[in-house]
Amino acid sequence: MDSASSTAPQARDWATRLGIKAFRYRNLIKKRWWILAIAVSIGLACESWILIRQPVLYLSTGNLIVGGSIDTQAGVKFSEEQDGFYQTQIKILQSEEIQDRATRTFGITEPQLNGTIEIIPSIVPRANIFSIAGYGSNPEYTQRFVETLMEEYIKYRNEEKVKTSDYQITQIKGDLDSTRAKLDKERADLQDFKEKNNMAFVTEEQKAAVDTLTGLKKEQAAKMTELQQLQNMSNDQLLNRSSEGQNTTAKTPGDDSQAAKSVGVGGGPTTSDLSMQYLQASQDLSQKQAELFEKQKIWKPKHPGIVEIQGEIDRLNRLIKTIKSQNHESTQARIESIQAELKGLDASLAVWDKKVQEASHLDSQYQLLLGAVTTTQSFYDQLVQKIQQFGGEKTSGEYVSIMGDHATTPKRVPPGVIKHLLIGLILSLLAGGVILFIIDRADDRISSSTEMIEYFSEPILGQIPNIDASRVEAGLPLLQHDDERYTFAESLRSLRSSLIFMPNQGELKTLIVTSSIPGEGKSTIASNLGITMALAGARVLLVDADLRRGDLASLFDVDGRLGLSSVLRGEVEWKNALQKTKHQTLTLLPRGPVTNQSGELLLVPIFEPMLQDFKDNFDLVIFNTSPILATDDTATIAPHFDGTLMVIRAQFTGARLARNSLNALYQRQVNVLGLILNCVDTEMPDYYYYRYKQYYAVTE
Repeated sequence: MDSASSTAPQARDWATRLGIKAFRYRNLIKKRWWILAIAVSIGLACESWILIRQPVLYLSTGNLIVGGSIDTQAGVKFSEEQDGFYQTQIKILQSEEIQDRATRTFGITEPQLNGTIEIIPSIVPRANIFSIAGYGSNPEYTQRFVETLMEEYIKYRNEEKVKTSDYQITQIKGDLDSTRAKLDKERADLQDFKEKNNMAFVTEEQKAAVDTLTGLKKEQAAKMTELQQLQNMSNDQLLNRSSEGQNTTAKTPGDDSQAAKSVGVGGGPTTSDLSMQYLQASQDLSQKQAELFEKQKIWKPKHPGIVEIQGEIDRLNRLIKTIKSQNHESTQARIESIQAELKGLDASLAVWDKKVQEASHLDSQYQLLLGAVTTTQSFYDQLVQKIQQFGGEKTSGEYVSIMGDHATTPKRVPPGVIKHLLIGLILSLLAGGVILFIIDRADDRISSSTEMIEYFSEPILGQIPNIDASRVEAGLPLLQHDDERYTFAESLRSLRSSLIFMPNQGELKTLIVTSSIPGEGKSTIASNLGITMALAGARVLLVDADLRRGDLASLFDVDGRLGLSSVLRGEVEWKNALQKTKHQTLTLLPRGPVTNQSGELLLVPIFEPMLQDFKDNFDLVIFNTSPILATDDTATIAPHFDGTLMVIRAQFTGARLARNSLNALYQRQVNVLGLILNCVDTEMPDYYYYRYKQYYAVTE
């Protein structure tokens, strides 16, 4: 869920970015269309000049039928096409040797003709036909040269075929002689090896040695198995196992119980005899113990019958103990005997293993010599077959011939007007596009909030749409109580809400509205912000602090002869310079007389007390100041204010200029509340919501 929800906003963000880029380039093309027009004109002019200067060419073609297959006597068909035959022939036709031969021959046969020509060979698809195209300035020269070139190519192929055949025959004969000598030597080595080693006897001896070695290994395995049984089993287990082996002998002859077949050492009793005695004594003991148990129920312990039975039980226990002792001695003797036998088997195995290895080594040498003779004999037979083929016992399917008697009649090659014009058009459009791309990359003017987010970390408090004021003589009218410019009024209300509900801010009673450079609309935004706040019921004082070019008095149509400059000079009290506006709670302090010493006036001692009086008498004080990069006025007084708003005009203000202005404010420890993007083009992709606001406007 989290992955899907995070992927969708990213996709929408990329779509928005692409839409903004497309919008920027569309506007750039509308504005700089003449760059594309000039580029296209230059491109078409260049291609037209190339067409005019291009010489007249004539085309003549000839066709060659070329085959490259050979049928051998063995019935195998070899095709040179599989080894890049056709590509090789094209290279030969384009080679300097064929061109020079054709030029020399043509100079001898047709000395009266001259001209230039370009030969382009090609392969007809799914056919063994070469098309020789000649492009020349002289039609007759072109046709005759193509014919001469094809004739020289055929001569060259025939000469090379003879050279190749002679060279191959000589090469094969040399290989045949060396192979014959090698074969004789290998046969002699094989015969000498057979005579020295009597290979028939070696084979029989190897077989007998392998059989003997196998039997010894089986015997060794059986002895080791018996030894492990004797060493790992207890005395009782050996006696019981032997007795079980005796009981099952009739059912399973050849039982694997080696202990049952053990014999005593020095003529003593065998393990099988002892096991039978042990079994009989154990049975008798069990019977006597059962009889004693029954008699004890009747007779007293001292009864002669019980004493006799007890004596018999003691005798049987002594007998069983004796049997176990004898079996233990017999087992130890058998273990020693088996160990001695295993040592003897190890010695025998070493001897016979060596014999098998020696026989195997001789057999391997014999097989190597025999394989070498067989391989050399096969290669020798192949060479003999090739000699027979080159001696005339082969049929060749290789051929080269000219289709028709002459090359085609030369035809004038069209100059390719459309092709050249298209090339000129495409290249010029690409060049114009590159120029526009470079212009766009060099242009850092901000167009939308998406681009502002990329350039700045400050919050965007408001986005004011661009209102067409071309039909208004006095410029853009100020906001009215029931203004019909619905999106314009809503954007200002949105700015008002951003300021009222701004988080992590204390009391905001004094604000500065400024910009980086002139013409960004800060005066209009400051005035309309004051009107919006006044319409919300706040007592607002709007001060025109742009003492050089401020003109809020004419914007509100009030008397501006007295104003802030007069107050700062001490000519009038600030209350006497205030002007009422059409809005009941909005008061204007005009600029006053123009001065070039605004920086000094704003530093007079009465400025801070006056600002405090403004805060005591009004809910909100808005100062409209001069652009930051034009004067130092704003940076001088901004530290005394609760917050500063920076106005940036879309498609007008560069990002570098705005960043420099913000840095100038930050150097004075100014509290920059945020940015206001002015004159936004609502047709951009990330401002689609402006189109829906009009739906909610009240209409009569």
